[in-house]
Amino acid sequence: MTTGLDAALEALIEKARHHKMTPEERREHRVSMIMGLRGSKSTLTRSMVRDMLNENEGHAEAGTAT
Repeated sequence: MTTGLDAALEALIEKARHHKMTPEERREHRVSMIMGLRGSKSTLTRSMVRDMLNENEGHAEAGTAT
């Protein structure tokens, strides 16, 4: 027996299965992954990660990420 909640969850899963990440979503996923991999005593911030990615990828806005 399927409940309304199960059906809603299945619909969300199906939608996610076909979702193509945008470049911004992929970039934020990279930032999140880097933040998750840092050590517990790290002082690295999301802003610093974005700045480093901008610099590494040659983006003009390097040093201005929030």
